[in-house]
Amino acid sequence: MSRKPRVSPLVPTRAIDRYLAGVHVATPDERIVAEIKSAPGLSTDARWTPALLRQTIRYALWRHEQNYLEFARVVAGH
Repeated sequence: MSRKPRVSPLVPTRAIDRYLAGVHVATPDERIVAEIKSAPGLSTDARWTPALLRQTIRYALWRHEQNYLEFARVVAGH
């Protein structure tokens, strides 16, 4: 299991967690990345640097992986 990535406090981790709670665990990573990149505000917020976008994507992919691992544990236990 990978460790939680260190990200800037500007990364909207709670919003990402809420979004990914409703996304199927088998959703391809490419779709997650596309959703993050198309989120409102990315092109208008001056604080949203390429480095911040990379951190946001890294966090989202980590959370998606954790959701998958949790699903796999639950299924394996039944």
